[in-house]
Amino acid sequence: MNHALLTGDIQNVATVKPFRALRYNQSKVSAPASALVCPPYDVIDAKMQNDLYNKSEHNVVRIEFGKTTPDDKPGSDRYSRAAETFENWIFQNVLRQDGKPAFYLYEQAFDIASGGASRSQVVTRRGIFGACKLEPFGTGCVYPHEETFGGPKADRLALMQSCEANLSPVFGLVPDDGGNMTALLKKGVTFKKPDVEVKEENGVVNRLWVVDDESWCAAMQDYLDGKNLFIADGHHRYETSCNYRNERRTKDNDPEGKLDKDYDYTLMMCVPMSDLGLYILPTHRLIQTAPGLSKDAFLKDSAALFDARDASEQELFATAEEQSGPVKFGVIFKDGSRKLLTVKPAVAEAMKKAQPNKSAAWHALDVSVLQELILKGVLKLSEEKVLRKEGVSYTPDTKNAISRVTDQAGQYVMGFILRPTLIEQVRDISTGNEKMPQKSTYFYPKLLSGLVIRKL
Repeated sequence: MNHALLTGDIQNVATVKPFRALRYNQSKVSAPASALVCPPYDVIDAKMQNDLYNKSEHNVVRIEFGKTTPDDKPGSDRYSRAAETFENWIFQNVLRQDGKPAFYLYEQAFDIASGGASRSQVVTRRGIFGACKLEPFGTGCVYPHEETFGGPKADRLALMQSCEANLSPVFGLVPDDGGNMTALLKKGVTFKKPDVEVKEENGVVNRLWVVDDESWCAAMQDYLDGKNLFIADGHHRYETSCNYRNERRTKDNDPEGKLDKDYDYTLMMCVPMSDLGLYILPTHRLIQTAPGLSKDAFLKDSAALFDARDASEQELFATAEEQSGPVKFGVIFKDGSRKLLTVKPAVAEAMKKAQPNKSAAWHALDVSVLQELILKGVLKLSEEKVLRKEGVSYTPDTKNAISRVTDQAGQYVMGFILRPTLIEQVRDISTGNEKMPQKSTYFYPKLLSGLVIRKL
């Protein structure tokens, strides 16, 4: 067994290992844990940010995604304020480091109806927070599935440089065909009551156990050693961690990483790929405008590749939950009319022509067909505009998508209701060293930031 971290010996073979997290010291803060955590930065808008600020002077959003001011300048901005706040909280013992290395078992119990499903079903998702050895995509056993962009990576790198910490986790999936990891997680929650429990406004119950039992940690680490990891969410954070590691290695004159420093790892939430609580929402596309766009023109121009028929609103909701059958998507127009588009046989050849270097698995993705043949093909939106999200907005909420398009005072003229991407598709695209179009998956619920922080 690999007891490297538990015994203090450093070995380079560990893929994911226990660590000593910084966590809130509840004896030093007056607010409950629910007032201290926040969702990932990329789902926080200005109103949510302000609400989180008002919840507590110690809410982690003040570090993870702090406010900007008109007077900001290099060296005096949201990043410098985050670093100062972070160090102050450590000095004041608001954030306290655990005494022993541990895996942090994280459970989220939720009703899928809270994510927009038309039916109610309570499910539970479990995984562990650990320190994952960083490997550039394409060189090891960590696989991405979506494209990343420079802006978010620059923002996250500036924050990491200022705070020298992993403030929020990357969400990773681990193959678990034999159920060994699932069994370990089931055992882990029996050791004691949760150390932290947070119920969100949407009803999601988050529970955290600090598991420092040496035999359990060793068994979990042994299982994870050498396993493939598939990034579910947090691609920008993972690549940012790689960039930060490269900077620190250069500074330490250690280009090959022989020193095996803390910055050679990142904070990773590892969930078994077979977990019954893995729930992926589709990300619907809302269109603001397109050259010569009209309902009649759209239906005429798409007729060569898609069969169209009238659809009820209920059918659009059903489409957003469908997980089998040929590629299809719902269409909602400004006047409230609805269509259901299903691919014709000619789509297969059209996809090969549009993206000849992509695989059959990539061609078969609903989001790929929509992007290549509808957004870029019928609507004539340039690839640059699609990538920059110009004229296109995204939402995982079907009801919200329909109402935003049909709002006569709103900016959207049509919308596309997609089916969810499947876990198997994530795995197949990733292992084929391909990447899906942006916004292909929305894993629900989001992991909370602030339950554990990893100092670098």
